[in-house]
Amino acid sequence: MEGSSPHILLIGGDGGLSGVPTYLAQVMRALSGTARFTVMSDRNAGGYDFVTALGGQRVEQPGLRTSLSLLRAWQALRGIGHVIDAQAPDLVWAHSRMAVLLVRVLSVWRRMRGQSLPPLAITFHGLPFGPGHRPLAAAVARRIEAGFLRLMPPCHLLFLSQAAAQTFASVLNRNDHLSRHHLHVLENCSDLDPLPQPAAPGLPAASGPPTVVMTGRSGYQKDHATAARIFAHLPKNYQLVLCGGGTDLPAFRRRFGRASGLDRAELDRRVRFLGPVKDIRPVLQKADLFLMTSRYEGMPIAALEAFEAGLPIATTDIPGMAEIAAVHPMATLVQADRPQEAAQRIVALTVAWQSDVAANTSRIRAAWAPRFSFSRWQRDMTLLLGRILADRPPQTRNRP
Repeated sequence: MEGSSPHILLIGGDGGLSGVPTYLAQVMRALSGTARFTVMSDRNAGGYDFVTALGGQRVEQPGLRTSLSLLRAWQALRGIGHVIDAQAPDLVWAHSRMAVLLVRVLSVWRRMRGQSLPPLAITFHGLPFGPGHRPLAAAVARRIEAGFLRLMPPCHLLFLSQAAAQTFASVLNRNDHLSRHHLHVLENCSDLDPLPQPAAPGLPAASGPPTVVMTGRSGYQKDHATAARIFAHLPKNYQLVLCGGGTDLPAFRRRFGRASGLDRAELDRRVRFLGPVKDIRPVLQKADLFLMTSRYEGMPIAALEAFEAGLPIATTDIPGMAEIAAVHPMATLVQADRPQEAAQRIVALTVAWQSDVAANTSRIRAAWAPRFSFSRWQRDMTLLLGRILADRPPQTRNRP
């Protein structure tokens, strides 16, 4: 990358704690000293505190969180355009669902008017179609993707796994316009730093009952109802900790209780509804197993953090998690429609891990490091950015 440091506009969505702001913080840290950053999001609710701490400029734009309000979407679209025009970034990089949609609309609109945008990159933190999605929504998403591939100027499409990139290409393989765009694959990473410390050899990770932890905001994707049904089949001494946006709300607690079939007293005794958690490390340190029941994922950083912390993992067999489970030495696949069998697998895995916590934690961490460490990811991210910025028009490469 020649000339002065390139200026990158990162566009996220909801201002709360979630995977997207965690990813954007990793991008800023990985490219510190190499690039300058402006980060747009909806009103910050703690998720984007990192921006100014890492030397970036934070721009709040209502309407970037997913909603059905056309007025809010229009306001966000105008806001994105104003920031691009005012700051003339070298790269516009969209991440959240609404940000990706709006940036694409803006690029098509300006292309039709003979106007240009800076180079555009889009990261798919999960495919909008495929297994696990509602059929109608998936069908609509496929048509939208095909339309944008045809109408947009060439852009960079980033996927979190090779399987996701191949699925995207195979679904749209009849779209002749796909070849105009650049497809890249960069798997996610995690960086707890410092790591939770394992217990002494021969001792359980923490005193008390076995604890299962699950992270992720409430909603269709994470399928907490399946987690509730599995938990109902676990021994009565097992505890469950739920983290993520919306998991501390009374309505969510009631839905989880109904799905599990547990009475109010048992639910209060065995399940902790924590809601958003800014620092997951203390939670992981006290856990014995990480549970993921999602219907679909990109490649969840939360699961990689559990991997890095040395925890066993029980997960549904979905792309994004399949890549993690394939290299994790103590991972088990569970089926949503077999909750009793899933619970038996969780118990067996927990007992095996607790038999020698220190040795098993070290073994798991050793498997995580070569593929999912931040140092590996930083190297690959730097190379990827170089390839993307090489496509800049020559007149923009030395912009002050």
